[in-house]
Amino acid sequence: MNTPKETNSSQLRGYRTLLALFGHEITGIECQELAKQLESSRGTVHRDLSTLQKAGLAEQLPNKNWRITPLIGRQAIKMLNHIQETQQRVDETIARYTR
Repeated sequence: MNTPKETNSSQLRGYRTLLALFGHEITGIECQELAKQLESSRGTVHRDLSTLQKAGLAEQLPNKNWRITPLIGRQAIKMLNHIQETQQRVDETIARYTR
């Protein structure tokens, strides 16, 4: 994938941090473990997590671990519902044209 010269490395790091939270929805993941996975410092990852938290995309649990917020799941379900609705319309159109 070609990346534009204007690519913001801190934004990309934040996106990678968000993606690394997936699969840890129940008990979350420690900031230190994320830092290890992302090959970044704990302070940098914590700053990215705080930014994601302000955006409503990540939350810190009482055990101090981090996870994505339910907002992400709701948006994913919305997307899947739209795909299913679109598929139904396509199927109906195919049926009408092939009768």
